[in-house]
Amino acid sequence: MKRILSITLFLIMSLSAAPSARAGDFIAMGAPYPPYCVSSGLTVKGMAVSTLTTIMDMCGTPLEDSEIRLTPWAYGYESAARQTQRILLNAQRNVRTEHLYKWVGPVTTARIVLIGRKRDKLFIPTREQLKDYRIATVRWSRPEKTLLSGGMNEESLLRSPSHVQALRRLDNGEADLFASTELGAATQLAGMGLDPEDFTVYFTFDEESLYFAFSRDTDDQLIHRLNRALQEIKATGPQGRSRFDMMFAD
Repeated sequence: MKRILSITLFLIMSLSAAPSARAGDFIAMGAPYPPYCVSSGLTVKGMAVSTLTTIMDMCGTPLEDSEIRLTPWAYGYESAARQTQRILLNAQRNVRTEHLYKWVGPVTTARIVLIGRKRDKLFIPTREQLKDYRIATVRWSRPEKTLLSGGMNEESLLRSPSHVQALRRLDNGEADLFASTELGAATQLAGMGLDPEDFTVYFTFDEESLYFAFSRDTDDQLIHRLNRALQEIKATGPQGRSRFDMMFAD
């Protein structure tokens, strides 16, 4: 009898000491959104991925590469809202999404910009003037969606299946502007052998705060710890820079 009681007490103590979330508990999802979430061979990399894995490690819930996946935007939002143990990268937090997830962030702010060739010397003081220009976009990308939700007509955009075709249109003069994230534009240009110094931001269309959206089953204490870990890596250090800044320094 004493042996049974000892085993029972051991099991109870073991279960009570177990963490609420363990490695392998979560699947993280993100749509292509350079430089925050990009495909790198068989793995997913980017600023959002690096930040998430860092704070998950700090909280004792590490993510494996196989648990971070590229998915379409719509699938990611739906999956994180309806399934358990899901994380959506680069999520928008607003009145429509607030109650659907548990939130960590804001992680960073993305600026949606319109870039063009410096030699064209364009002048675009307001959004109303954008209708006079040919804007190249990547079909279904976050920057394109931002333009459309901000009042641009789909018919007025030069839509391409990838940034390669869109930037070619810009480079050869078929388009006047290209919609991108401010941080992603330089990488995309350089990747095509174009000199980023030959291009400039002519218009900032919008800014959006990016969050990690966790499925509602996630333990509140873990959400609290993750937010504290994020604050910790973003806190300014003795040299005037945070760990977050140094993670993504050139």
